[in-house]
Amino acid sequence: MIENILILLNRIYRQVLLMYLRYPKIVKCNICNWNGRRFIDDNWLKMVSCPNCYSGIRHRLLLFSIMDEPILINNIKNKRILHFAPESFLIPYLNTSKNYVTADYYRKDVDINLDISNMNDISDCEYDMVIASDVLEHVYDDIKAIYELNRILKIGGIAILTVPQKDNLNKTIEDLSDLSSEERRIKLGQKDHYRIYGYDFYDKLTKAQFNVHIIDAKTVDKFISSKYVLIPPILGFHPMVTNYRKIYHAIKSK
Repeated sequence: MIENILILLNRIYRQVLLMYLRYPKIVKCNICNWNGRRFIDDNWLKMVSCPNCYSGIRHRLLLFSIMDEPILINNIKNKRILHFAPESFLIPYLNTSKNYVTADYYRKDVDINLDISNMNDISDCEYDMVIASDVLEHVYDDIKAIYELNRILKIGGIAILTVPQKDNLNKTIEDLSDLSSEERRIKLGQKDHYRIYGYDFYDKLTKAQFNVHIIDAKTVDKFISSKYVLIPPILGFHPMVTNYRKIYHAIKSK
């Protein structure tokens, strides 16, 4: 009974919030097309989360990076796509492919349960595109996972990746020891993280024979970046925050 009341109150609160934020139409979510006064706060940053679909900066930037590339979006129906830890609001944009497969290590609402660092059931050069947004920091052996991504992609195939990156950090901080959940949260930003990435994530990809293109707010038109909120309106000051999100298009070169 109490649970049902709380669910009802939450729905009412959400509807009131959406009405309150509806005007003036300053920002827009390129995923669900909601637009209004501003986005809402998340656990790390202010005014960055869509109040309708709850997309964050990395989700909107990731979708923009795909939609802004005609060669990707125009041919997506003919591509074989593997999507790790699939975000429900991104699925409709990718599920137009006849060969779209969702994957996760634990989740039950996916097509296959799969360890991204050990994909022995997948043949070499099987996929045209792999998407993994904020996945690799949860993987014990991320280097093995990166090489596995390269292996299963066709020549010219693309891995679209995001990782949390601490501001102004050159070298990735990693700890594979038996830390407690709280120790991991303090040291690495979240209780189930093995690392917080630095700028050297780019090098990890190039060493695995990827050609890498980086898409971030600096590479996007300022009007678009502001409208879609692809950079925090107010920078966060938590020592583990990722203020400047990057999308990595890692293209298999050979």
